[in-house]
Amino acid sequence: MKWKQILFSNMFWRNMLADFGGRSGYDRTPGNFTPYFRYKIGVYEPDEYLYFPKEPFPLRYKNEIFNKLFEYNGFDIIKYLDFHFTNYQDKDDFLRFLHYEISERLKLGSGKSRNLKLQSALAWVTEKKATLQQLRERKLSEEIKKGVQEIVTSEPHSSLETDALIQLLADKLSSHIEKIMAEAEEGIRGLTGSFTTGNIQVNNRNHEEKIIQVLILLQQVQAPSHIAKAELVFKRFTAADIAAILHLHFEAFHDNKLNTLQRKVGDQMDRIKTNNLKVKRLTEALQDFFY
Repeated sequence: MKWKQILFSNMFWRNMLADFGGRSGYDRTPGNFTPYFRYKIGVYEPDEYLYFPKEPFPLRYKNEIFNKLFEYNGFDIIKYLDFHFTNYQDKDDFLRFLHYEISERLKLGSGKSRNLKLQSALAWVTEKKATLQQLRERKLSEEIKKGVQEIVTSEPHSSLETDALIQLLADKLSSHIEKIMAEAEEGIRGLTGSFTTGNIQVNNRNHEEKIIQVLILLQQVQAPSHIAKAELVFKRFTAADIAAILHLHFEAFHDNKLNTLQRKVGDQMDRIKTNNLKVKRLTEALQDFFY
């Protein structure tokens, strides 16, 4: 058994190490991490790869991602992120990882120059999320059109008639799917109407956006870096969950559709200024409350 395991198996030593900042949840096993960013073992080269003299352990690897990012300026930051994003298979996982890592560093504060670079990186994450959503919607539209085309071309028509018919049916089918989704949402709304839901009301309508921002900040609360791998308080708490809370329990949002509320949550997430003094104080207060 390693010395760390021996000490951490004793609650007295474990708590004492935590009090003096000597406790870390990070594994020091080399290579035991998810390789979101491509890296090489060897002499440093001036390219987008991360370089290490030997196999890095998790914390060193993660810190080097941002040390490398800070080497770049302007559009070179975007090219650096694009390179690794392209080479990582699970795009959503990559963006989720970056979103929380960047958010934490912005809250901790890294100096004006570095914060500007982190904000550029966060803007890139937001842009990529929107692009992925657009690609999914376009793919669905193309699949619908292809399915219609396979049905229509089995019957004899002129080329012009076929193209026009395909477009017409594809448009109608897309509209029909939207109608089905709207009806499904209405059905869910009717079903939840029988549940015990809240009717929270605010005195000032100008505070509605602030309420959404508070829920987002609560969603992002995480332990200090020296405790429990800086894990989030919530194992799962998504924008869809925030939208559902608003829709079911706040009078001002009862009439909003869930997808509309999700967009509002996304908008407010982008508007939160992590370097704002009030935001910093609230974030620190929430962290102190839980940890």
